[in-house]
Amino acid sequence: MPRPNQTLLGGLTLSQACELNLNELVLWIPEVISDLPNEVQKMAESIAEEFMNDARILLDLGLSYISLDRPSNTLSTGELQRVQLAKTLRNRTTGVLYVLDEPSIGLHPDNVNGLISVIRKLVEDGNSIILVDHDTKILGIADYMIEMGPQAGADGGNIIAQGSLKEIEHNPASQIAPFLTNSEEIIIRDKSEDIFENGSINIRTNEIHNVKSMDINIPKGKLTVVSGVSGSGKTTLLLEALYPAVKAMINAEDLPDEILDIDCEGIKKIDLIDSVPIGKNVRSTVATYSKVLDDLRREFAKLTDDYKMADFSYNTGKLRCETCNGTGSVSMDVQFLPDVEITCPECDGLRYDKKVDEITYNGLSIADIMALTIDEALEELFELDKVTRKLQKLSDLGLGYLTLGEATPSLSGGEAQRLKLASEIGKSQKNSIFIFDEPTIGLHPLDVKVLIDVFDHLISKGATVIVIEHDLDLIANADYIIDIGIDNSNNWGGDILASGSLNEIVNSKNSLTGKYLVEKGLK
Repeated sequence: MPRPNQTLLGGLTLSQACELNLNELVLWIPEVISDLPNEVQKMAESIAEEFMNDARILLDLGLSYISLDRPSNTLSTGELQRVQLAKTLRNRTTGVLYVLDEPSIGLHPDNVNGLISVIRKLVEDGNSIILVDHDTKILGIADYMIEMGPQAGADGGNIIAQGSLKEIEHNPASQIAPFLTNSEEIIIRDKSEDIFENGSINIRTNEIHNVKSMDINIPKGKLTVVSGVSGSGKTTLLLEALYPAVKAMINAEDLPDEILDIDCEGIKKIDLIDSVPIGKNVRSTVATYSKVLDDLRREFAKLTDDYKMADFSYNTGKLRCETCNGTGSVSMDVQFLPDVEITCPECDGLRYDKKVDEITYNGLSIADIMALTIDEALEELFELDKVTRKLQKLSDLGLGYLTLGEATPSLSGGEAQRLKLASEIGKSQKNSIFIFDEPTIGLHPLDVKVLIDVFDHLISKGATVIVIEHDLDLIANADYIIDIGIDNSNNWGGDILASGSLNEIVNSKNSLTGKYLVEKGLK
């Protein structure tokens, strides 16, 4: 076997070949075969054909940007799920039940077509699929649908509609039906005609990774959406170029090497609101992250002479449960097996000692309040202005179903993003930039409406909101759209297919996203 540093075919070493992304490999392999001696070309063509069959599945699933040497533990949940799907299709299983949890996450509508093709092949081979998703295009291929609701959290868990797509579409109880039939649109923002009336942010970059140099203008004080297929360079542009460059300008530091120039005059603050989990352990809860628990501890300390504010902390206070040390769970040692985490039998997961029951507000102990949802707490604690102001922000963000004691690492990516945003609601955001990385992940179309309202609120306060997004309804609500693609001539991302208002994008012959906006009637 050749050593990694030995020159192989096509002028590449083995390690260099593994660094190529899938798109580059698909182009490179035919060139290699043509350079081989005639006597081995037939055998090489047979091997290449097998590779191409596997590669096409991965390309259909929007993984063209993945290199062969990419460690599997660096893949996102959606990427890993699609790799596993491709492997399954290659093995041609039959009689298997597959449960797919939101496989459309991170997929552009064009990539969703490839996912649908893979799902149909699995069914044609005699497999069964149970699919959890919100993408109406994916839902539109279902033979049978079960719709849960009517709300999230404690108000969910009921079957509000079930049956074939036609039965769902004609069921008045169904909340998804209007979005399946496109009879309800989520275009709710008023957009001014002069997109650049507040000025612009301009950034020019060098080549970064497999993304060519870009020169982008982004309007200030508006909602800008950056769209494009997987691997087109959306994340590179915003998270690896714009965000660090603006940070450097604000802090009067040198620009990153990849940035040629940036003009962001007047910008004083930039926040990246991503879906990275909040907190590293179960001690971080909705109540602690939102600072609501601090206010509650202060109020409960007023009700007793025996305990101070610090005593009501479930982390270090005197009133925490000594069995679980305020975590709400204990580790059970199972012989020959990994330890198992179970709910603390002493406090039933409420984190506090039974002594807290002696100190109540409106008949509720602090442990009882931690078990309430945000919306329930709003009703019970209406007299506590400082607490209810914070809770109302969370409720307005569509998080009213979460309990105050919910551990933040267990929140979904979308929930984490909205919780991070809560502290910014209501403040003046003049000269601020907010970058959101796919905020509609895991959201029902009705939740997308709430999210658009949140963006509108930030913009009304003077913020510039920039979003990486695939959701067509959110894209249609943008003031400005930048549609990025992959240059087929060199397989590099950063190809600006089109930019402009919704009207300009849907009328652009080059815009891939525009094609799907027209298909859905969003114009």
